[in-house]
Amino acid sequence: MRWDDLFEDMEAQLAQARLRMAEQEAVETARAELSRLTLLERLAAHRDGPVRVRPAHGDVLEGVLDGVGSGWVVVREGHVQHLVPLHAVAWWEGLPRRFEVLPERSSIRRLGMGHVLRALSTARVHVRVVVQEHAGHGELEGTVDAVGQDFFDVAVHPQDQFRRRRAVMTVRTVPFSSVVLVSSLDAG
Repeated sequence: MRWDDLFEDMEAQLAQARLRMAEQEAVETARAELSRLTLLERLAAHRDGPVRVRPAHGDVLEGVLDGVGSGWVVVREGHVQHLVPLHAVAWWEGLPRRFEVLPERSSIRRLGMGHVLRALSTARVHVRVVVQEHAGHGELEGTVDAVGQDFFDVAVHPQDQFRRRRAVMTVRTVPFSSVVLVSSLDAG
């Protein structure tokens, strides 16, 4: 009888060792998968989920991750949408610690920031643009007039006026690299 108890004990120890080994392999596999994942892919896996974002300059945004593109995201706060270049983000909060790696990159739009700005220009949407400056950040309000490969023009005018020649105070050219945030003030 003692031999049976001994064998059962040994089998239980062996089963526990196998379980520990399987758990360790799972942890290592997860780490390996995470090491190959880009921030853009992780954000795409969390699309339509709640996030908090700290742009390099400006206030914390709290909303829904509405879109993910090549180097940018859109965060929706109520009726306001914010185009946020990834290079201008200090941190993200609310991304799940466990997430499914996307089998395909279908939810990442291939469009660059220029495409989004061209759509805003075509729609004549009033925007607030936060730009990085040496002393901090600055803001421009107006309408996106034209979009180049790595820059765009903002016709600066008051929010309560349409973009008309007499309402435009100046036109400023903004390099994409200095953009922290572009917010549509009258998105619906």
